[in-house]
Amino acid sequence: MNRDWNDFKSSYGNIAGAREAFEIACETLFREIYAPKRVDGVKVKQGDGGIDIFVGELGCEPITVIQCKFFLDKFEESQKGQIRDSFKTCISATRYELKEWILCMPYLLDLDQHTWWSQWKDSQRQKYEKDENFISLKTGNELIDLFKKFNLYNQVFKIEDSLKIDEIHKAVIPKKSIIPVEVNPKNILFNNYSIKNEPFYLERKVDKEFMNVISINNIWLYGKSGSGKTALVNRNLLCNNIEYCFCDLSPINVNSSNDVLEEILCIIEEQFMIQRDNKITNKIKQITKILCETGVLFPYAATG
Repeated sequence: MNRDWNDFKSSYGNIAGAREAFEIACETLFREIYAPKRVDGVKVKQGDGGIDIFVGELGCEPITVIQCKFFLDKFEESQKGQIRDSFKTCISATRYELKEWILCMPYLLDLDQHTWWSQWKDSQRQKYEKDENFISLKTGNELIDLFKKFNLYNQVFKIEDSLKIDEIHKAVIPKKSIIPVEVNPKNILFNNYSIKNEPFYLERKVDKEFMNVISINNIWLYGKSGSGKTALVNRNLLCNNIEYCFCDLSPINVNSSNDVLEEILCIIEEQFMIQRDNKITNKIKQITKILCETGVLFPYAATG
């Protein structure tokens, strides 16, 4: 059974839970990679020197810092800015000496993004007169390979839980014949639309109505669960090259309205790289303040 990083996010409830779980998973992985050296995480607080995970004896020797960024859907200027800021904090730290800086993220870079990374890495290496291996990157597929190599994949992606459910299904559901197909079934049966699903998307009258309205007004879509509301929004925004902030609330465990607002707040913080004002306790006001600070006014589409 193979799982990807979207499955990882869903299995941990929401983006905040996935971000925390990703850091814990990386800490466990690097503890295996660097054994028997000391590998530990750092509780987040102001003045922590930009460390998520470190390898070595802090204060006694130069340390390796592992920076964890749970970038999953986008890698644009805001994400690049976070990387630059994190590295600058580490390289400028006075409480420790940096031996090596490793960035871990599940996002898979395209060709242009790989070019940006290589050029930025080389510029920092030359600026601080460091060797070729001073800065390195581990993205989604490499991390999955490493989890498998060190027998952590099932644990990190909760495969054991799925296998138990699978065994129950096999015990109660009769076997059926399977007709082989030429295409990947995931491209036909999808929850979250992407461009690879377009050949299998049934365009409807409402798609054209959506584009006519979204250009001038806000939209609230309603309908039965599974009728394609979210796919409609994603598909038409993507196909028309409209930049958007997508708040997927389907994977989260909702015990109160506060859980929904917290997820939206986490997503827009990451999207616009603006931190919430902790002096404001009302989450709706925190969300509104961040959106106002972007300086951009835009229509929104919501499904329910």
